[in-house]
Amino acid sequence: MKRSTLLALSSIVLFTAGCSQQTEQTPPLSSDNTNPLCNVDNGMAGGWVTSTVTPEVEAALDHVLGMMNTSAKLKQILDVKTQVVSGINYAIDFELDDGQVWNTKVFRSLNGKFKMTQPAQQGSFTQDCQ
Repeated sequence: MKRSTLLALSSIVLFTAGCSQQTEQTPPLSSDNTNPLCNVDNGMAGGWVTSTVTPEVEAALDHVLGMMNTSAKLKQILDVKTQVVSGINYAIDFELDDGQVWNTKVFRSLNGKFKMTQPAQQGSFTQDCQ
């Protein structure tokens, strides 16, 4: 019985000693450029990449413009970033003919249906990138 008690106490001491050791903690991520659209084209699977204007991007933006309450028309698409998921996410910066810059995110499913995942808002996605 003494042997099993000694073994149990030894196990508790070793376990407690192991738990009380401090582990090295990783430093917190810098708050600079935490916007994932600021760190594109790094080759990370599932990450955002800079893209060109394609008919699919234009169709995604047409979907958004149809939902916006504005009489202004599209002047130009300024920037497009894509992310491959189970479909494609589009992050689009665009300018209207009244000079306002807007941004939106749109998801295109594998069957080609569009869904706005972030309503259009004024400003550029990457205006805070350095």
